[in-house]
Amino acid sequence: EAGVQVRPTLESNSMIVLFSHIRTGKWSSIMPLNLAETFGFSEPIRAIPIVEPDASHTVGLVAAPREPHTPLVQALLDEAMALADDFRAHR
Repeated sequence: EAGVQVRPTLESNSMIVLFSHIRTGKWSSIMPLNLAETFGFSEPIRAIPIVEPDASHTVGLVAAPREPHTPLVQALLDEAMALADDFRAHR
């Protein structure tokens, strides 16, 4: 829409690596605000909210079919189910 061509010049599976590059002031990235806040803002870093388009993605959660699950996995599954139920109830 902006009439420019995007040319990725760095790919990483580490948010820490991306944030380290951003801190140089020569790079930019898209990342969750709460994660960027965890790393700490300082010049020249700033957050610019993305307001359009309003996009969402369906994600899945996969866990090994074991009973009982570890407490942490069970808590994650319980929370995911509660969020899914809430989402379905408010559609």
